[in-house]
Amino acid sequence: MAEFNLKKKVTLRKKQEQVNFTFDDMLKIKLFWGGIHAILRHLRFSPLFKKKDGSVGGVFSSDYRDKKSDLGSLDQFPYILHLGDDAEEPVDYSEDTEQINVTSLEDIDEAYVCFIHYATINELDATYTEANARIEVQSDSGDYLEVLADSPDSGPVYYVCSIKNSGGIYTLKNASQVMNPGTCL
Repeated sequence: MAEFNLKKKVTLRKKQEQVNFTFDDMLKIKLFWGGIHAILRHLRFSPLFKKKDGSVGGVFSSDYRDKKSDLGSLDQFPYILHLGDDAEEPVDYSEDTEQINVTSLEDIDEAYVCFIHYATINELDATYTEANARIEVQSDSGDYLEVLADSPDSGPVYYVCSIKNSGGIYTLKNASQVMNPGTCL
């Protein structure tokens, strides 16, 4: 897949901060975490969405049920594909990453970029600050956006940001909200 010619990165640092962007054929959304100071490496990327008709769904990592269909598809709805999370843990303390690709958000009213922190599900006292995580959004029109996932709160689900579809104009919004799985949508 070709690399995008990206503009200067825009970082949304504060909750509720937002920026508009566009894309034509491809949007890459990446979760980065880790590094030498990160003690937690058990994050899993799980984008959720609400369709224009109000129904909800999601795309899940291969760790969820180990079913290929959970990863989504670029050729049919939801036009979102999780590239999987079978990569080995880096030995040099570099960052771990997971990526989803999106070819259309036409039928989606809002997408919710979330990840699950497995260490907190097991009741370990770990915060998202310790995970050293961030979301990067790159569009084929050159937009290069970042949302830091650095909440001092602990909990199993981090709702990092949302992408609102307003007739082909997309708005990335920093949500920065830690929640329980039952309250995600």
